[in-house]
Amino acid sequence: MASNNVLRWKDGRGWLVLSGSASSDVRAQALGRSAADGAVAYISGEQAMADMEDLGAPSGYLVDILAEDDATLEDRIGDAGMVVVDGTMPAGQLRSGLVGAAANGIETAFSNGAVILAEGQGAAMFGAWVAVESEEIARGLDWLDSSLIVPGSTSLAESPPAREILDTEPAAIVIGVGAGSALALGPDGEVETWGDKQVAIALGRSYHP
Repeated sequence: MASNNVLRWKDGRGWLVLSGSASSDVRAQALGRSAADGAVAYISGEQAMADMEDLGAPSGYLVDILAEDDATLEDRIGDAGMVVVDGTMPAGQLRSGLVGAAANGIETAFSNGAVILAEGQGAAMFGAWVAVESEEIARGLDWLDSSLIVPGSTSLAESPPAREILDTEPAAIVIGVGAGSALALGPDGEVETWGDKQVAIALGRSYHP
């Protein structure tokens, strides 16, 4: 895994951008890191595609992770130069749709150098754990080792899922990404904060990088 200080994340040639909310500023910066000749795959949400096109994004297409077959999902997502996972779908439904073929496609795109822009609940999916409906904790896609990602807030002490994970998983790390902010992780261990740059980290008592 790639690493920098306390963070460890999946190896790949691309960037993983965890945005606390939909943000045109963060989207524009993500576009600046993406390859100019790659299409954009949008997972859940036409509004994100419209905004990205206004920002000058290359041609893109919507991917229905709940309806398309596995082979189609892997191909359409894996071929993209940028993948946008927004937070408009309910967390439990988004998690169900991502696990399996869609996640494999995202990993293929990332390995080939794609920028993965995950927003709101979409960002939460990339942790080892994710809070879904009624704040139930489920397994996430596990791109960030031992992590829970809390989108839209840096007040981790006020987050029930954050408190639960820190109480029950002493080796965990909780990452809060404020609205309008993003945590960007690069292929060579880069760790950057974008937008409003509001990012908070809480470490479990036994966490070791």
